[in-house]
Amino acid sequence: MKQTKKQYPIDYSAILYLAQMRRNHTNVYRFVVTMKEAVCPELLQTAVNRIYTRFPTIFAGFQPGFFSYCVVPSEKAPCIAEDPGVLNTMPAAEIRSCAYRVYYSENKIIIEAFHALTDGYGAVASLRTLVAEYLFLRYGVDSGERREMLEQEPDWEAELQDAYLDYSGEKSARMPGRYAYQLPGEDRNWKAKDSIRQFATQKLLQAARRYGVSMTAFLSCIMAESIMEIQNNHAKTGKKQPVRIMVPIDLRRLFPSRTLRNFILYALPTMECSEASHSREIRMKCFHSQLQQQATKKVLGQQISANVIPQRLLLFRIIPLCLKLATMRLAYRFFGESNSSITLTNLGPVVLSEELKSHIQNIEVLLTPRSKSPYNCSVISCGDVTNICITRFGAVPELEELFYRKLHVALNG
Repeated sequence: MKQTKKQYPIDYSAILYLAQMRRNHTNVYRFVVTMKEAVCPELLQTAVNRIYTRFPTIFAGFQPGFFSYCVVPSEKAPCIAEDPGVLNTMPAAEIRSCAYRVYYSENKIIIEAFHALTDGYGAVASLRTLVAEYLFLRYGVDSGERREMLEQEPDWEAELQDAYLDYSGEKSARMPGRYAYQLPGEDRNWKAKDSIRQFATQKLLQAARRYGVSMTAFLSCIMAESIMEIQNNHAKTGKKQPVRIMVPIDLRRLFPSRTLRNFILYALPTMECSEASHSREIRMKCFHSQLQQQATKKVLGQQISANVIPQRLLLFRIIPLCLKLATMRLAYRFFGESNSSITLTNLGPVVLSEELKSHIQNIEVLLTPRSKSPYNCSVISCGDVTNICITRFGAVPELEELFYRKLHVALNG
């Protein structure tokens, strides 16, 4: 099962996350698994020691070369630590050695990962395997997740595929580049604050069905309404901007792949200022329609090409890494987050075997707040419960209070 390679090329999205790094800001996400019993740290460390070589591009760091970065698998398993309780930045030294953390608290197992390593699909795969191995060590639970990931020979070619490259065509497309409203907030203290609320999954689905839309469209529209109201409250005069929600799309749903590396793109449903006076039903239908139109195989295939083609050009490949990063940082500073107001990622239901379900109480996911518009929102379902988490910099929970109030009305309307 052991991979013998000492390094791997980065995937075609990783350079974007690496270019965005700052001393006080890195794109890190955090998964929290609440167990039904207290966690044994010693056995958790043993589980990490036994699984880390199974994921050579996830338990890994990034080493800079003259022209590019490469992914270097960790020489040893990361040491677990007590949970600090907040999502902290990841310093450059940690990103070079192992950009994957494992924490524990009384009854929780937590992982944090730098987004350049993998997306939510890969993170959940590694997390499920870690929890499965921990339960095997502690209780002898022989789960389907453990048998699939640790007892069978991995298909390395499929799991380590750079799927962007394989599905890139010749025709590319541009996403909307117009500025979107940027939420006010503070970017002074990196310790992100979060607001997590639990909802009955069926109640959310039923509310979305009443409007004839998906849960993602339902939540994205309410988020856009909330941000538009904040803009109206803060910007009494002057030209107002549209509110655009960045919605990650797992490309594996349309382009067959089992890669454990990044393979996502984004839809950008938009609420124009003129639409704020429309009924909620009309706004919901508009968001649902935009998500459907932007999440087709044709449109996403063109977006894959738009990302891959420039990086395959000889000129890009021969530019020294330091100049690549400087150029991309400058471009990101002016265009990266400016075309959307917030990210709302819905990972959907986490599929677990019955063996794991009996030991797991809840799963949450938290995203790093954005650097300029310092909020983010994540959604994940476990069993009959859906957890919505809004993370932010700053002391005032304005967006959270408004969003949850509007959501409560929509659910009970």
